[in-house]
Amino acid sequence: MAGISKVQPSHVYSLRQRVPSDPLVSSQYALSQVNAYGAWTYETGTSSRVTIAIIDSGVDGTQSDLIDKFQYSTSVAFNPNTGAVAVPNNPLHPACYHATHVAGVAAASSDNGSLVAGMSWGAKLVSLKIFLDADCDTNCCSAAGDCSEFGNTCLTNDAGIAAAINYATGVANTAAYGHIVINMSIGGGPVSDCATDSPAVQAAINAANAKNIVVVAAAGNSGGPVENPGFCTNVIPMGATDINNNVAAFSSRGSALASGGLVAPGVALLTTEVGGNTTSATGTSFASPMGAGLAALILSARPTLTPTQVQTYMRAGAEDIGQPSSVQGAGRMNAFRSVRLAVKGTLSDFDGEQKPIAFPNPFRVSQNSLVSFAVPPSIQGAGLKLKIYTVDGAIVRELGTPSWDGKNADGTPVASGAYVFVVSTSKGTSRGRMTVIR
Repeated sequence: MAGISKVQPSHVYSLRQRVPSDPLVSSQYALSQVNAYGAWTYETGTSSRVTIAIIDSGVDGTQSDLIDKFQYSTSVAFNPNTGAVAVPNNPLHPACYHATHVAGVAAASSDNGSLVAGMSWGAKLVSLKIFLDADCDTNCCSAAGDCSEFGNTCLTNDAGIAAAINYATGVANTAAYGHIVINMSIGGGPVSDCATDSPAVQAAINAANAKNIVVVAAAGNSGGPVENPGFCTNVIPMGATDINNNVAAFSSRGSALASGGLVAPGVALLTTEVGGNTTSATGTSFASPMGAGLAALILSARPTLTPTQVQTYMRAGAEDIGQPSSVQGAGRMNAFRSVRLAVKGTLSDFDGEQKPIAFPNPFRVSQNSLVSFAVPPSIQGAGLKLKIYTVDGAIVRELGTPSWDGKNADGTPVASGAYVFVVSTSKGTSRGRMTVIR
Protein backbone atom coordinates (compact mmCIF):
# COMPACT_ATOMS: atom_id res chain seq x y z
CA MET A 1 0.00 0.00 0.00
CA ALA A 2 1.39 3.40 -0.97
CA GLY A 3 2.72 5.55 1.88
CA ILE A 4 3.49 2.66 4.27
CA SER A 5 7.16 1.81 4.61
CA LYS A 6 7.12 -0.43 7.68
CA VAL A 7 4.65 -2.31 9.88
CA GLN A 8 5.48 -3.58 13.37
CA PRO A 9 3.45 -4.73 16.41
CA SER A 10 2.61 -2.38 19.28
CA HIS A 11 3.04 -4.45 22.45
CA VAL A 12 1.02 -4.02 25.63
CA TYR A 13 2.93 -3.81 28.91
CA SER A 14 1.61 -4.04 32.47
CA LEU A 15 2.96 -3.64 35.96
CA ARG A 16 4.18 -7.01 37.23
CA GLN A 17 3.36 -7.53 40.85
CA ARG A 18 5.81 -9.47 42.99
CA VAL A 19 3.96 -12.28 44.71
CA PRO A 20 6.10 -14.31 47.14
CA SER A 21 5.99 -18.09 47.32
CA ASP A 22 5.03 -18.22 51.01
CA PRO A 23 2.03 -20.60 51.24
CA LEU A 24 -0.01 -18.47 53.67
CA VAL A 25 0.42 -15.15 51.86
CA SER A 26 -3.10 -15.30 50.41
CA SER A 27 -4.41 -15.31 53.99
CA GLN A 28 -2.52 -12.13 54.86
CA TYR A 29 -5.27 -9.65 53.99
CA ALA A 30 -3.15 -6.77 55.29
CA LEU A 31 -0.63 -7.15 52.46
CA SER A 32 -3.27 -6.72 49.78
CA GLN A 33 -5.00 -3.93 51.69
CA VAL A 34 -1.84 -1.81 51.66
CA ASN A 35 -0.87 -3.09 48.18
CA ALA A 36 2.45 -4.54 49.27
CA TYR A 37 2.48 -6.57 46.03
CA GLY A 38 2.67 -3.39 43.99
CA ALA A 39 5.35 -1.97 46.28
CA TRP A 40 7.47 -5.07 45.82
CA THR A 41 7.63 -4.44 42.06
CA TYR A 42 9.86 -1.49 42.96
CA GLU A 43 11.64 -2.71 46.10
CA THR A 44 11.71 -5.85 48.22
CA GLY A 45 14.23 -4.54 50.71
CA THR A 46 17.29 -6.17 49.18
CA SER A 47 18.83 -3.17 47.38
CA SER A 48 20.84 -2.01 50.40
CA ARG A 49 21.35 -3.13 53.98
CA VAL A 50 18.61 -2.10 56.40
CA THR A 51 18.07 -3.57 59.88
CA ILE A 52 14.85 -3.29 61.86
CA ALA A 53 15.49 -3.06 65.60
CA ILE A 54 12.63 -4.67 67.52
CA ILE A 55 12.59 -2.97 70.94
CA ASP A 56 10.21 -5.30 72.70
CA SER A 57 9.91 -8.51 74.73
CA GLY A 58 12.62 -10.42 72.88
CA VAL A 59 12.22 -12.33 69.61
CA ASP A 60 12.29 -16.12 69.38
CA GLY A 61 15.45 -16.64 67.37
CA THR A 62 14.58 -20.27 66.57
CA GLN A 63 11.37 -19.37 64.69
CA SER A 64 11.78 -20.85 61.21
CA ASP A 65 10.58 -17.76 59.35
CA LEU A 66 12.80 -15.43 61.41
CA ILE A 67 15.98 -17.41 62.12
CA ASP A 68 17.75 -16.24 58.94
CA LYS A 69 16.93 -12.58 59.58
CA PHE A 70 19.17 -11.96 62.57
CA GLN A 71 22.47 -10.19 62.18
CA TYR A 72 24.94 -12.52 63.93
CA SER A 73 21.95 -13.96 65.87
CA THR A 74 22.02 -10.76 67.89
CA SER A 75 19.84 -10.34 70.94
CA VAL A 76 20.70 -7.72 73.49
CA ALA A 77 18.73 -7.61 76.74
CA PHE A 78 18.42 -4.54 78.96
CA ASN A 79 17.29 -4.34 82.56
CA PRO A 80 14.08 -2.29 82.35
CA ASN A 81 14.73 -0.65 85.70
CA THR A 82 18.35 0.44 85.25
CA GLY A 83 19.04 0.20 81.52
CA ALA A 84 22.04 -2.02 82.25
CA VAL A 85 22.77 -4.83 79.80
CA ALA A 86 21.36 -8.03 81.27
CA VAL A 87 22.87 -11.50 81.11
CA PRO A 88 22.58 -13.59 79.06
CA ASN A 89 22.20 -11.67 75.80
CA ASN A 90 22.33 -14.75 73.58
CA PRO A 91 20.79 -16.93 72.35
CA LEU A 92 17.66 -15.07 71.33
CA HIS A 93 15.05 -15.87 73.94
CA PRO A 94 11.62 -14.28 74.36
CA ALA A 95 10.19 -13.13 77.67
CA CYS A 96 6.79 -13.62 76.01
CA TYR A 97 5.18 -13.92 72.57
CA HIS A 98 4.80 -10.25 71.67
CA ALA A 99 8.08 -9.41 69.93
CA THR A 100 7.98 -12.57 67.79
CA HIS A 101 4.58 -11.53 66.43
CA VAL A 102 5.86 -8.01 65.77
CA ALA A 103 9.00 -9.21 63.98
CA GLY A 104 7.04 -11.42 61.60
CA VAL A 105 4.83 -8.57 60.44
CA ALA A 106 7.84 -6.36 59.75
CA ALA A 107 10.27 -8.78 58.16
CA ALA A 108 9.43 -12.50 58.18
CA SER A 109 11.52 -14.33 55.58
CA SER A 110 9.62 -13.92 52.33
CA ASP A 111 9.49 -15.80 49.04
CA ASN A 112 11.05 -18.80 50.79
CA GLY A 113 8.12 -21.19 50.38
CA SER A 114 7.42 -21.19 54.11
CA LEU A 115 4.71 -19.72 56.33
CA VAL A 116 4.14 -15.96 55.84
CA ALA A 117 5.66 -12.92 54.15
CA GLY A 118 6.98 -9.85 55.96
CA MET A 119 6.56 -6.32 54.70
CA SER A 120 10.28 -6.07 53.96
CA TRP A 121 11.73 -9.20 52.37
CA GLY A 122 15.34 -8.12 52.74
CA ALA A 123 15.53 -6.29 56.07
CA LYS A 124 17.60 -7.90 58.80
CA LEU A 125 16.44 -7.94 62.41
CA VAL A 126 18.01 -7.21 65.77
CA SER A 127 16.16 -8.06 68.98
CA LEU A 128 16.55 -5.47 71.75
CA LYS A 129 14.84 -7.02 74.74
CA ILE A 130 13.51 -4.68 77.45
CA PHE A 131 11.40 -7.08 79.53
CA LEU A 132 12.64 -9.58 82.13
CA ASP A 133 11.79 -13.27 81.79
CA ALA A 134 11.00 -13.52 85.49
CA ASP A 135 8.32 -10.82 85.18
CA CYS A 136 6.37 -12.36 82.31
CA ASP A 137 4.46 -15.49 81.40
CA THR A 138 4.15 -16.59 77.76
CA ASN A 139 1.07 -14.39 77.27
CA CYS A 140 2.93 -11.24 78.37
CA CYS A 141 1.17 -11.12 81.72
CA SER A 142 2.84 -11.40 85.11
CA ALA A 143 4.57 -14.62 86.05
CA ALA A 144 1.46 -15.44 88.09
CA GLY A 145 -0.73 -15.02 85.02
CA ASP A 146 -2.32 -11.76 86.15
CA CYS A 147 -3.01 -9.39 83.23
CA SER A 148 -4.99 -6.81 85.19
CA GLU A 149 -3.79 -3.24 85.04
CA PHE A 150 -2.17 -3.16 88.48
CA GLY A 151 -1.40 -6.85 88.92
CA ASN A 152 0.63 -7.29 85.76
CA THR A 153 4.39 -7.13 86.35
CA CYS A 154 5.37 -7.88 82.74
CA LEU A 155 6.33 -4.25 82.27
CA THR A 156 9.24 -2.09 81.22
CA ASN A 157 10.15 1.54 81.79
CA ASP A 158 12.02 4.56 80.47
CA ALA A 159 15.51 3.41 81.46
CA GLY A 160 15.28 0.18 79.47
CA ILE A 161 13.69 1.87 76.45
CA ALA A 162 16.30 4.63 76.34
CA ALA A 163 19.14 2.12 76.69
CA ALA A 164 17.82 0.05 73.78
CA ILE A 165 17.42 3.11 71.56
CA ASN A 166 20.94 4.24 72.43
CA TYR A 167 22.28 0.78 71.55
CA ALA A 168 20.63 0.96 68.12
CA THR A 169 22.07 4.44 67.60
CA GLY A 170 25.53 3.17 68.42
CA VAL A 171 25.50 0.44 65.74
CA ALA A 172 23.66 2.40 63.02
CA ASN A 173 25.36 2.91 59.67
CA THR A 174 27.99 0.26 60.32
CA ALA A 175 28.86 -2.44 57.80
CA ALA A 176 27.08 -5.06 59.89
CA TYR A 177 23.79 -3.25 60.42
CA GLY A 178 23.53 -0.62 57.71
CA HIS A 179 20.60 1.76 58.08
CA ILE A 180 18.39 1.13 61.09
CA VAL A 181 14.65 1.45 61.55
CA ILE A 182 13.48 1.22 65.16
CA ASN A 183 10.11 -0.35 65.93
CA MET A 184 8.58 0.15 69.38
CA SER A 185 5.29 -1.69 69.79
CA ILE A 186 5.00 -0.54 73.37
CA GLY A 187 3.01 2.16 75.11
CA GLY A 188 2.36 3.84 78.41
CA GLY A 189 -0.25 6.22 79.69
CA PRO A 190 -1.11 9.46 77.90
CA VAL A 191 1.54 12.17 78.14
CA SER A 192 1.35 15.94 77.84
CA ASP A 193 4.94 16.43 76.74
CA CYS A 194 7.36 13.57 76.11
CA ALA A 195 10.42 15.71 76.82
CA THR A 196 9.01 16.49 80.27
CA ASP A 197 7.34 13.17 81.10
CA SER A 198 10.03 10.86 79.63
CA PRO A 199 13.15 12.98 79.11
CA ALA A 200 15.55 10.05 78.80
CA VAL A 201 13.42 8.44 76.07
CA GLN A 202 12.99 11.71 74.17
CA ALA A 203 16.73 12.43 74.36
CA ALA A 204 17.53 8.95 73.03
CA ILE A 205 15.03 9.36 70.19
CA ASN A 206 16.53 12.74 69.28
CA ALA A 207 20.00 11.21 69.16
CA ALA A 208 18.70 8.39 66.95
CA ASN A 209 17.06 10.90 64.64
CA ALA A 210 20.34 12.78 64.34
CA LYS A 211 21.94 9.48 63.24
CA ASN A 212 19.29 9.17 60.48
CA ILE A 213 17.38 6.39 62.26
CA VAL A 214 13.67 6.17 61.47
CA VAL A 215 11.65 5.55 64.65
CA VAL A 216 8.17 4.00 64.39
CA ALA A 217 5.90 3.28 67.36
CA ALA A 218 2.44 1.98 68.17
CA ALA A 219 -0.11 4.72 68.83
CA GLY A 220 -1.67 2.73 71.68
CA ASN A 221 -4.79 0.66 72.30
CA SER A 222 -6.75 2.86 74.69
CA GLY A 223 -8.80 4.69 72.07
CA GLY A 224 -7.63 7.89 73.76
CA PRO A 225 -4.64 10.13 73.05
CA VAL A 226 -1.50 8.65 71.45
CA GLU A 227 0.66 7.08 74.14
CA ASN A 228 4.35 7.41 74.89
CA PRO A 229 6.71 6.74 73.04
CA GLY A 230 4.43 7.20 70.02
CA PHE A 231 3.68 10.69 71.32
CA CYS A 232 7.37 11.69 71.35
CA THR A 233 8.90 14.09 68.83
CA ASN A 234 10.71 12.46 65.87
CA VAL A 235 8.51 9.34 66.05
CA ILE A 236 6.04 8.07 63.42
CA PRO A 237 2.99 6.86 65.41
CA MET A 238 0.89 4.10 63.81
CA GLY A 239 -2.82 3.55 64.45
CA ALA A 240 -4.73 0.41 63.45
CA THR A 241 -7.39 -0.42 60.85
CA ASP A 242 -9.43 -3.60 60.47
CA ILE A 243 -10.17 -5.91 57.54
CA ASN A 244 -13.02 -3.61 56.46
CA ASN A 245 -10.67 -0.64 56.15
CA ASN A 246 -12.09 1.10 59.23
CA VAL A 247 -10.00 2.59 62.02
CA ALA A 248 -10.28 0.22 65.00
CA ALA A 249 -12.19 1.58 68.00
CA PHE A 250 -9.25 0.78 70.30
CA SER A 251 -6.72 2.68 68.15
CA SER A 252 -5.34 5.71 69.99
CA ARG A 253 -5.64 9.05 68.24
CA GLY A 254 -5.10 12.77 68.54
CA SER A 255 -2.70 15.54 67.58
CA ALA A 256 0.42 13.37 67.33
CA LEU A 257 -1.28 11.06 64.84
CA ALA A 258 -2.64 13.99 62.85
CA SER A 259 0.69 15.76 62.55
CA GLY A 260 3.06 12.85 62.07
CA GLY A 261 1.37 9.47 61.80
CA LEU A 262 -0.84 7.22 59.74
CA VAL A 263 -2.82 4.01 60.17
CA ALA A 264 -2.25 0.47 58.89
CA PRO A 265 -3.92 -2.93 59.32
CA GLY A 266 -3.70 -4.02 62.95
CA VAL A 267 -6.59 -6.43 63.47
CA ALA A 268 -6.19 -10.21 63.01
CA LEU A 269 -2.82 -10.07 61.24
CA LEU A 270 -1.33 -13.46 60.42
CA THR A 271 2.23 -13.56 61.70
CA THR A 272 4.99 -15.67 63.23
CA GLU A 273 4.51 -17.46 66.55
CA VAL A 274 6.98 -18.42 69.27
CA GLY A 275 8.24 -21.97 68.70
CA GLY A 276 7.16 -22.03 65.05
CA ASN A 277 4.01 -21.87 62.96
CA THR A 278 1.78 -18.78 62.86
CA THR A 279 -0.85 -16.93 64.86
CA SER A 280 -3.30 -14.05 64.61
CA ALA A 281 -2.36 -10.78 66.31
CA THR A 282 -4.39 -7.64 67.01
CA GLY A 283 -3.42 -4.17 68.23
CA THR A 284 -1.55 -1.07 67.16
CA SER A 285 1.49 -3.15 68.18
CA PHE A 286 1.10 -4.87 64.81
CA ALA A 287 0.18 -1.84 62.74
CA SER A 288 3.52 -0.37 63.87
CA PRO A 289 5.73 -3.06 62.24
CA MET A 290 3.70 -2.66 59.03
CA GLY A 291 4.94 0.93 59.07
CA ALA A 292 8.48 -0.05 60.09
CA GLY A 293 8.62 -2.56 57.23
CA LEU A 294 7.51 0.12 54.77
CA ALA A 295 10.15 2.51 56.12
CA ALA A 296 12.74 -0.24 55.56
CA LEU A 297 11.58 -0.69 51.95
CA ILE A 298 11.84 3.05 51.30
CA LEU A 299 15.30 3.27 52.87
CA SER A 300 16.50 0.26 50.92
CA ALA A 301 15.44 1.97 47.69
CA ARG A 302 16.67 5.43 48.74
CA PRO A 303 19.37 4.99 51.42
CA THR A 304 20.28 8.69 51.55
CA LEU A 305 16.84 9.77 52.76
CA THR A 306 16.46 11.42 56.15
CA PRO A 307 13.89 10.21 58.71
CA THR A 308 11.73 13.23 57.90
CA GLN A 309 11.79 12.39 54.19
CA VAL A 310 10.86 8.76 54.87
CA GLN A 311 7.98 9.95 57.05
CA THR A 312 6.87 12.34 54.30
CA TYR A 313 6.78 9.58 51.67
CA MET A 314 4.90 7.25 54.01
CA ARG A 315 2.28 9.90 54.74
CA ALA A 316 2.06 11.27 51.20
CA GLY A 317 1.32 7.80 49.86
CA ALA A 318 -1.40 7.06 52.41
CA GLU A 319 -5.05 6.76 51.34
CA ASP A 320 -7.82 8.85 52.81
CA ILE A 321 -10.38 6.48 54.37
CA GLY A 322 -12.81 9.19 55.33
CA GLN A 323 -11.85 9.84 58.95
CA PRO A 324 -10.56 13.04 60.60
CA SER A 325 -6.78 13.38 60.62
CA SER A 326 -6.83 12.98 64.40
CA VAL A 327 -8.23 9.46 63.85
CA GLN A 328 -6.53 8.29 60.64
CA GLY A 329 -3.43 10.49 60.59
CA ALA A 330 -2.45 11.03 56.97
CA GLY A 331 -4.63 8.06 56.02
CA ARG A 332 -4.31 4.31 55.65
CA MET A 333 -0.88 3.14 54.60
CA ASN A 334 -0.44 2.35 50.89
CA ALA A 335 2.96 0.74 50.43
CA PHE A 336 2.79 0.84 46.63
CA ARG A 337 2.09 4.56 46.45
CA SER A 338 4.73 5.42 49.07
CA VAL A 339 7.51 3.31 47.56
CA ARG A 340 6.67 4.46 44.04
CA LEU A 341 6.71 8.07 45.18
CA ALA A 342 10.10 7.56 46.87
CA VAL A 343 11.58 5.83 43.82
CA LYS A 344 10.13 8.01 41.04
CA GLY A 345 9.52 11.25 42.91
CA THR A 346 6.00 11.66 41.54
CA LEU A 347 2.64 9.97 41.19
CA SER A 348 1.43 12.28 38.42
CA ASP A 349 2.40 9.83 35.68
CA PHE A 350 0.46 6.99 37.30
CA ASP A 351 -2.96 6.37 35.75
CA GLY A 352 -4.33 5.27 39.11
CA GLU A 353 -4.18 8.86 40.32
CA GLN A 354 -6.88 9.85 37.82
CA LYS A 355 -9.06 6.75 37.54
CA PRO A 356 -9.31 3.32 39.19
CA ILE A 357 -7.11 0.74 37.52
CA ALA A 358 -6.44 -2.94 38.04
CA PHE A 359 -2.91 -4.25 38.07
CA PRO A 360 -1.64 -6.46 36.74
CA ASN A 361 -4.02 -6.21 33.82
CA PRO A 362 -4.44 -8.69 32.24
CA PHE A 363 -4.65 -10.68 35.49
CA ARG A 364 -2.85 -13.94 34.70
CA VAL A 365 -3.94 -16.21 37.53
CA SER A 366 -1.10 -18.67 36.91
CA GLN A 367 1.42 -15.90 37.60
CA ASN A 368 -0.27 -13.77 40.27
CA SER A 369 -2.49 -14.83 43.15
CA LEU A 370 -4.13 -11.40 43.50
CA VAL A 371 -5.06 -8.41 41.37
CA SER A 372 -5.04 -5.03 43.11
CA PHE A 373 -7.01 -1.91 42.36
CA ALA A 374 -5.69 1.62 42.67
CA VAL A 375 -8.26 4.06 44.03
CA PRO A 376 -7.78 7.63 42.72
CA PRO A 377 -7.55 10.41 45.34
CA SER A 378 -10.73 12.02 44.05
CA ILE A 379 -12.84 9.18 45.50
CA GLN A 380 -10.69 8.01 48.40
CA GLY A 381 -12.93 7.89 51.45
CA ALA A 382 -14.70 5.70 53.99
CA GLY A 383 -16.62 2.51 53.29
CA LEU A 384 -14.64 1.20 50.33
CA LYS A 385 -16.50 -1.40 48.26
CA LEU A 386 -15.22 -3.28 45.24
CA LYS A 387 -17.70 -5.04 42.98
CA ILE A 388 -16.71 -7.34 40.13
CA TYR A 389 -19.17 -7.90 37.25
CA THR A 390 -19.24 -9.86 34.04
CA VAL A 391 -19.49 -7.70 30.91
CA ASP A 392 -23.22 -8.46 30.69
CA GLY A 393 -23.79 -7.08 34.20
CA ALA A 394 -23.97 -10.21 36.39
CA ILE A 395 -22.41 -9.67 39.84
CA VAL A 396 -19.41 -11.92 40.47
CA ARG A 397 -18.04 -10.76 43.82
CA GLU A 398 -18.36 -7.92 46.32
CA LEU A 399 -15.37 -7.10 48.51
CA GLY A 400 -14.35 -4.58 51.14
CA THR A 401 -10.69 -4.42 50.17
CA PRO A 402 -9.03 -3.21 46.94
CA SER A 403 -7.87 -6.63 45.78
CA TRP A 404 -9.37 -9.80 44.27
CA ASP A 405 -8.24 -13.41 44.07
CA GLY A 406 -10.09 -14.20 40.82
CA LYS A 407 -12.85 -16.19 42.53
CA ASN A 408 -16.61 -15.69 42.73
CA ALA A 409 -18.65 -15.47 45.94
CA ASP A 410 -18.74 -19.28 46.22
CA GLY A 411 -14.95 -19.53 46.04
CA THR A 412 -14.96 -20.94 42.51
CA PRO A 413 -12.34 -19.56 40.09
CA VAL A 414 -13.92 -17.39 37.39
CA ALA A 415 -13.47 -18.13 33.71
CA SER A 416 -11.06 -16.29 31.46
CA GLY A 417 -12.57 -13.19 29.93
CA ALA A 418 -13.33 -9.51 30.37
CA TYR A 419 -14.76 -8.15 33.63
CA VAL A 420 -15.99 -4.79 34.86
CA PHE A 421 -15.04 -3.53 38.32
CA VAL A 422 -16.73 -0.75 40.28
CA VAL A 423 -14.97 1.00 43.16
CA SER A 424 -17.11 3.08 45.52
CA THR A 425 -16.48 5.01 48.73
CA SER A 426 -18.27 7.73 50.66
CA LYS A 427 -16.79 10.23 48.19
CA GLY A 428 -17.94 8.68 44.93
CA THR A 429 -17.95 5.80 42.48
CA SER A 430 -15.89 4.95 39.41
CA ARG A 431 -15.37 1.92 37.22
CA GLY A 432 -12.93 0.21 34.94
CA ARG A 433 -12.35 -2.95 32.93
CA MET A 434 -9.93 -5.80 33.26
CA THR A 435 -9.12 -9.16 31.72
CA VAL A 436 -8.65 -12.48 33.52
CA ILE A 437 -6.48 -15.10 31.82
CA ARG A 438 -6.18 -18.65 33.15
